[in-house]
Amino acid sequence: MSVRAEVRRERRERVQLDLRPLLRPDWAQLAVRFAFGAAIATGAGLVGIRWGPRVGGVFLAFPAILPAALTLLERSKGVAQTETDAVGAGLGAVAMLLFALVVALVGAPLGVLAVVLAAAAWTAAALLLFVLGRSALKGLTRRS
Repeated sequence: MSVRAEVRRERRERVQLDLRPLLRPDWAQLAVRFAFGAAIATGAGLVGIRWGPRVGGVFLAFPAILPAALTLLERSKGVAQTETDAVGAGLGAVAMLLFALVVALVGAPLGVLAVVLAAAAWTAAALLLFVLGRSALKGLTRRS
């Protein structure tokens, strides 16, 4: 299924919350996610040991669960859903880079206020990217 078809399908679905899967965890999926997260955190730690905590901290910003989540999502929902989620994760990463940039630039002089400003910048960037991404997807689905 293409990304366009997936977007059209998702628009027809109602938003709902189902807590039943929490009562029946898939231990194999949890183990895969744990392994990916541990490997990425270990890698970030090794980078930090070699090149210092500032560089290692940047690698800790990598969403440790993303590779596992996308792998498991592709197995259960298919490539189209995985592509949609990967694009969303990429847009979220861009917003998170803005957060890190704000903290790096004004963190020392402003202290805790820098985190508040960075959170505001992240929120604004994430919302803007969401709106722009959604508009782009609507444009794609209209053309097909």
